[in-house]
Amino acid sequence: MKLRTHALWVLCGLVGCTVGPDYKKTTPAVPDHWEAERGSGLNLKPITPEKLRNWWHNFGDLQLNRLMDKALEGNLDLKIALTRVDQARADRRATSAEFFPQVNLKAGAQRNKNQSPAYSKGLAFNIFELGFDALWEIDLFGRQQRRLEAAIADQDAANESYAQALVTLTSELARSYVEYRNLQNQLRITQTNLKTQQHTLKLTEKLFAEGVGTRHDVVRARALVENTEAEIPSLEGQLVGALRQLEMLVGKQPGTLAAELSKLGAVPTAPGRELLASPAAAIRHRPDLIIAERRLAAATAIHGAAVAELFPKISLSAFLGLRNTDIESLFKSAAFSYGTAANLLQPLLNFGRIRAGIDLAESKQQEAYLAYEKAVLEALGETETTLTRYLKEEVRRQILGRAVADQQESVRLSKLRYQEGVSSFLDVLDAQRALYAAEIELARSVAIASTNLIAFYKALGGGADAVPLEYIAGEPF
Repeated sequence: MKLRTHALWVLCGLVGCTVGPDYKKTTPAVPDHWEAERGSGLNLKPITPEKLRNWWHNFGDLQLNRLMDKALEGNLDLKIALTRVDQARADRRATSAEFFPQVNLKAGAQRNKNQSPAYSKGLAFNIFELGFDALWEIDLFGRQQRRLEAAIADQDAANESYAQALVTLTSELARSYVEYRNLQNQLRITQTNLKTQQHTLKLTEKLFAEGVGTRHDVVRARALVENTEAEIPSLEGQLVGALRQLEMLVGKQPGTLAAELSKLGAVPTAPGRELLASPAAAIRHRPDLIIAERRLAAATAIHGAAVAELFPKISLSAFLGLRNTDIESLFKSAAFSYGTAANLLQPLLNFGRIRAGIDLAESKQQEAYLAYEKAVLEALGETETTLTRYLKEEVRRQILGRAVADQQESVRLSKLRYQEGVSSFLDVLDAQRALYAAEIELARSVAIASTNLIAFYKALGGGADAVPLEYIAGEPF
């Protein structure tokens, strides 16, 4: 009796024991400050989590906010990511169920023939049974526990994959919206310059008809008009393409947003003064890095499950029901039967299959660790690059703004000089051409600055927990 009690205590002490490596979350070493901050000369402040969640509100564009709300509710990539979360949850529940006994309803019939000389040789008999069959594998060495740890890590990674889909969607929609407004702006500038050039062409034709101008001036003016006019179909085609991209991102059919976005609007801009999260905060917030860390945790758990295959598997089974050799007597009280059994399975000869599985799991764990380290380095580099590009483009945009103002004054002065006969018409055409080029370049620079700021918000993991405006407490919809 004492021996049996002692064995029971030993068994209880073994339950819950897990073999293999235990996962310990490590924080990667990152710098204290961004390198781009040091040379910017700007007083940049850390962005708050609330502003980073719905960062596009910083642009103050109501149309962009409305489009973003539609995308958060209707984008198909988000819905696909949600189905993957459901799949991971189901896999976790299935893995958790392995800790409990499996009970089945069992019904069967057997035909046996006895060949043993101890009994009547050649005796044939039947066995009929109906009842409940139970099987329970005791997780002594943590094989199932490690598999559950892996399933939990996979579910965490699936949740973060949905967050990463939010980051990608919000940045892509904002970028596409900026591109759409930029093309609208370029088209407006081109059409405005075309009207100015057409007016200039009429003036040169009039002067030529009066014998004051030359045919050379007319040809030059007409060529400038034709070159500018040729830009319009290309811009219109790109504008339609940007519109279709926006419609796809919000989960709408082509043509749905045409009326809503037909009205001209400015390229959204943001001051970008509260955007500098620390490197450590960015590492903690980026979903792709959390995914890489969770995959490392899952690979570590799978390694432990592979090691557990070396140890014995103990299972308990039981039957409770009716069993008889005569089906007509199966439901009589004398047919009541029950039985219990315990089984131990210890791998002995498997030709290295288990050891190979352990080596494979260990290699995958090392791969996951290196992938995590690489993801951290890439995230730091991406954030530094996008921040630097935004700050540098802001400087360029300011210079181009002054250049456009100077070119506008140059056009005005060249027209006066031409009308007074001081300079040739070629100076007017050159000034108009330079103004058009400067205005287009300024429009592109504004769009590039906004796009770079969007890329920086994405690099910080902005939008990872985004929700439509109507779901934000305290904010009207």
